[in-house]
Amino acid sequence: MFFIKHIPNIISLFRVVLIPFFIWQMLVGNTVAAAIILAVSGATDFLDGWLARHFNWVSAMGKVLDPAADKLTQVSVCVMLIITRPEYWYFFAFLIFKELVMLILGGWLVRNKVKLKGARWFGKVVTFLFYLFTAIIIFFGNIPHWVVLTMLSVVSVCALIAGLLYIPQYRKYRRIALREEAAAAARKRAVKLPPPEARVQEPHVQEARVQEAPPQVPVGHKTEMQG
Repeated sequence: MFFIKHIPNIISLFRVVLIPFFIWQMLVGNTVAAAIILAVSGATDFLDGWLARHFNWVSAMGKVLDPAADKLTQVSVCVMLIITRPEYWYFFAFLIFKELVMLILGGWLVRNKVKLKGARWFGKVVTFLFYLFTAIIIFFGNIPHWVVLTMLSVVSVCALIAGLLYIPQYRKYRRIALREEAAAAARKRAVKLPPPEARVQEPHVQEARVQEAPPQVPVGHKTEMQG
């Protein structure tokens, strides 16, 4: 039962394993195999999310592993397309920048132990269009320039809109993280302070110590013991 519950995480790990094979096929010029690998990766991306939601197999690890695998795959695809199709480098550079920003912000939230929700619908739309259009560009190498330009423009505009829509979500999560951090700091300070009873009794203890102190003997006078 434990193994079945982690099937979505295993699929996400499988997508990470596919990345070096995709890069290898792109470098050797086998674009058909690379496009097939990319299509399988995109299909499993939606499969693991559907399994997690449908069978309630959502886990904290999956909320981190799934988007990490997705972003690593997309960055790898963009880098390979910059190498093979340098005339469109600015589109892929923008997509890499967007994914890196999302990865850094998401990492900050995870480091601060913020409970994240799954991807929003606009993020899923961008992911679907990215896998679809890049797989077509890789598989069909002789696509007309205007077609490639149109597909990459659509993906870039949708990615920009999705990034802007994620800003309120990030600000909400950031406020939660800051509140939890402030609460944790307040709890630490409360632990270090003495209990209220000790703070109330402390002045009386000091007064008692003053009263019990021996009288000061003036300089030059002898006591009876000194004779």
